[in-house]
Amino acid sequence: MGPLWVKAMLSKPQIHRKTAVWAVSIIVSGTGLAWAGHTAWVAYETWGTPTCSWPVQVRGTANLAQTGLIRCYLRALAHRDTAGLMAVAADIPPVRITKADLKYSVDARAGLATATFDGGPVDPNIYGVTITYANGATENTGMMNMIAMGGPSGWRMNIGTVVNPGPGIPTAAPGSSS
Repeated sequence: MGPLWVKAMLSKPQIHRKTAVWAVSIIVSGTGLAWAGHTAWVAYETWGTPTCSWPVQVRGTANLAQTGLIRCYLRALAHRDTAGLMAVAADIPPVRITKADLKYSVDARAGLATATFDGGPVDPNIYGVTITYANGATENTGMMNMIAMGGPSGWRMNIGTVVNPGPGIPTAAPGSSS
C-alpha cells in the first residue's frame, strides 16, 4: 500500500475539493439571493408604476419608478404608441391622447434625451420634469403620484386631454389642437 504519508497526501486533495465545492455553492447561492433581493426591491419601489427600458439621461432627484415612467413615456412617444401613452397618463379625471400629445414624437426619436426632475418642491407627490431632446427641443411636463388625486399609489405623466370636463376641471388651453 505504501507509506502512511502517501495515504495522507492522497486524502488531502479530496478535503480541498469538498471545501472548494462548498465555497462555490455558497458564492452562487449568495449571488442568487442578492439578485432576487434586488429584483424584489425594484418591484417594491416601482409598484403601481409602468417601467420600461429606453435610453434617457436623468438629472435631479428621481426614484426608480419616476425614471421608469419617463422611459415608458419616451418609448411610447417615439413609437407614436397612443396605447402606451394612455398607460403612462394620469387618468383621474379620464383623458384621451390626441395629436397634441404626439407633438414631440419626432424629437423623442432623435437620440438620447435628458430628463431633469425638479424634486417636487411644494408637494412630494407632484414633480415637474423638463425633457431636453437630442435635437435641442425642450418639453416641460410633469408627473404625479396618483395618491394626490385620491387614487392608488403609482406615478403617471400629466398628459392627455380630459374626456368629459366637469365644472372646475381645466381643459386644454384655447388654440391648442385636440
